[in-house]
Amino acid sequence: MKLNYKKISASSVVMAFALIGCALPLQAANLSDQDKQFLTAYGKAHDALVGDDLAGAKKAGADLGPDGADLSKSKSLDEGRAAFGKLSDKAVKLAAGQSGYYVAHCPMKNKDWVQTSTTIANPYGGKEMISCGEIKK
Repeated sequence: MKLNYKKISASSVVMAFALIGCALPLQAANLSDQDKQFLTAYGKAHDALVGDDLAGAKKAGADLGPDGADLSKSKSLDEGRAAFGKLSDKAVKLAAGQSGYYVAHCPMKNKDWVQTSTTIANPYGGKEMISCGEIKK
């Protein structure tokens, strides 16, 4: 049997382009400067809540502008964490597929958040539950 290398090569090229075309939509979009600023301020709020620092969380909320209004006005850590949960929904969408960001999940609170480390730092339970959670795949 004689192989036709031209047909094999053409088929390989077509298949390669088809695979690339399928993979392109899976790549994350580049973050805008505004998105990066949001994630930076969000990270500060995360760190403050991990440390049970309401004042730091409120300041980070103010840095988030209108998105962080509820967090900046929080009167307790519980209120701050509830406001942070709403911010986490946006952060999870922005961070999806981005390198350097990890989405974590707390099974006890059934909440997600974004962090920049693979070491769990749970903002929803503070110092008492700092290591509760797991990085989502």
